[in-house]
Amino acid sequence: MKPIKKTILFAFISLFVFSSCDELLNVNSERVVFPDEYDFTGANDTLFSMFGVLSQLENLANTYVLLGELRGDLMWLSNESSAYLKEIHNFNISKSNPYVNQRDYYAIINNCNYIIQRIDTAVVRGNKQVMMREFAACKAIRAWTYMQLALNFGSVTYYEQPVLSVKDEGVLKAKPKMTLEEIAPLLIRDILPYRDVEEPRLGILSNYNTNYSYFPIRALLGDLYLWLGEYEQAAQAYYDLFYHSENFVIADNKYESYIEVLNNAFTTNYITSWSTIFTTDAGTEEFVTNLATSNEFGQKFELDSLTSNQTLIPSKIALDNWNNQIYYYSAELDTVGDLRKIGSVSLSNRALVRSSSDSELENDDYYIYKYLSLNNPSVDFRNRAKQVLIYRKALLYLRYAEALNRAGKPNAAFAVIKNGLNSSNLSNRTVIPHRELEREIAETTVPSQLDPAVDSIQYDTIYFPPKYMDFREYKFNNNIGIRMRGLGRVNMDTTHYVIPNLPSLQDSILFVEDKIQEELALETAFEGNRYHDLMRIAIRRDDNAYLADKVAKNHPNDYNTIKDKLMTRENWFIK
Repeated sequence: MKPIKKTILFAFISLFVFSSCDELLNVNSERVVFPDEYDFTGANDTLFSMFGVLSQLENLANTYVLLGELRGDLMWLSNESSAYLKEIHNFNISKSNPYVNQRDYYAIINNCNYIIQRIDTAVVRGNKQVMMREFAACKAIRAWTYMQLALNFGSVTYYEQPVLSVKDEGVLKAKPKMTLEEIAPLLIRDILPYRDVEEPRLGILSNYNTNYSYFPIRALLGDLYLWLGEYEQAAQAYYDLFYHSENFVIADNKYESYIEVLNNAFTTNYITSWSTIFTTDAGTEEFVTNLATSNEFGQKFELDSLTSNQTLIPSKIALDNWNNQIYYYSAELDTVGDLRKIGSVSLSNRALVRSSSDSELENDDYYIYKYLSLNNPSVDFRNRAKQVLIYRKALLYLRYAEALNRAGKPNAAFAVIKNGLNSSNLSNRTVIPHRELEREIAETTVPSQLDPAVDSIQYDTIYFPPKYMDFREYKFNNNIGIRMRGLGRVNMDTTHYVIPNLPSLQDSILFVEDKIQEELALETAFEGNRYHDLMRIAIRRDDNAYLADKVAKNHPNDYNTIKDKLMTRENWFIK
């Protein structure tokens, strides 16, 4: 019975500890847990404790997407949407808003703190520290949760000891608030030693695959370094994730959508493989981390219903992004439109009845299809998982490109989007110029041509990629540009999609950074990242207008009010 008691404890510990929405912490009882009784010394102990943490993570599924997209420029609300959703969209969030609750974040942190403090990592079976995987996973989940808190609320109370009593609560409330810039080094130092620890493999829980429920430490390190502006470290962390993972590529002939061509003319036949990324419960090769919920246990998941009933719809900006791209087949044959629009959005019944042409359609003629693909409403909702993608391969490659670009490698970063980094493209100087590679002078001793008995010294210049962009191994041979997933043979385009001749390296970096942001909107729209992507670039450029103007354009009837508000950085965060 002891393992069952622990399951109940870790599923509901935060309900005892965090009882007020208005206060960060409000312990209302000394009898929260019994520390002496709940030490983790067996495999089942850690198993049940991890299930408790995963249960708490489910509470952030709706929040992650709504806070990340409704405050950006790619998602729009219908007139029938709730007041709470409008609050988020208009940057006027009330204390009673159910989608914005710090308690849910701190519940996860407190559970992780308790496990990290109590787990016995010294237990060895079969020459393995059998509980180290859960220990490292909890540290990673805690780091990700702290990062989300800081990104959304501006500052956090950072603590590593579990709150178990009123006394603990008092100590915690006395701690100063910290920004992401302040806690990121602490989080890096905390998780860095565990980057090589395998993730837990707990199998199927409540009809969803828990193997995607963990946060790769190298991905977290990359994100944290990226926010700190430590770009070479960020690029190295992402690269190490790709290198040490199996088949971490944007693969040739995998998830590509294209238009068939006959007699050098486009046909009406579209192959839309990209959308299959989102059409399976079990996960695809693209999945890295997701938040999965289970209706079986009463978890409230709304993204499928909010999108199917068109409460959440794509913005005109999002539709224009896809519609205005150039699909490239050859120098003689191209057209307009990104095929990744198919699978991201779909026409509503209203649009089908009207039978309007594309140019006449409005944004409310569409609904967001991506979350219906991930959460198929035709399947019995009581016996299936619902999921939100946090990390997938394309997103992490684009963040790698962002770091690579700011590390002074704009052509290599552009190649992530256009060509794909592999041995062939790394050796192609029109793709990666010499100046973005390492240079070494090699000394060679050979017999002199004048006198073979006398040695002659020759010098050769050798160029090779830095460690964090060495994709020469066979495992990366199939890497293609992310843009090739929906825009044809863009790697062959020498006219439309190129880096122009610009006056300086800094100008090239800014140009490529804008292209990376554009690609993030095309590839990862509605997945919960947009607002923070814009925020990160605005902070990096020290240009509040970068975020304010883009977001305000998604409020055409209230442009000046929203822009003026967001020109003050403090208003970017929830207060």
